[in-house]
Amino acid sequence: MIATGVTIDMSSRTFFAIPSAWRKKLGIKQGNLAKLCIKNNSIVINACNQYTTEIVSTIGREGQIYIPAEVRRHFDIKGIKRFEVFIDEINKRIILKPNLN
Repeated sequence: MIATGVTIDMSSRTFFAIPSAWRKKLGIKQGNLAKLCIKNNSIVINACNQYTTEIVSTIGREGQIYIPAEVRRHFDIKGIKRFEVFIDEINKRIILKPNLN
């Protein structure tokens, strides 16, 4: 897993943009669905090319992924607002891990 050095603040934004270099490595394209799930207190984002009943967000033109309200609410209840962004190149996913500092 690669630490990107990027931290996002969920209280000021409801989305984050995936840089083009990461999108290319992970095969993420505009209009694809991004499947979001909560695992081990982290948000795991996978590109998905088909409809699923899991929590999804459509990937925007500049790689924007909207973090749905139910995911934001889950972490807000726990008092977690900041996340560090990691790239898992092997499993082709993005992981947002809580930054508790």
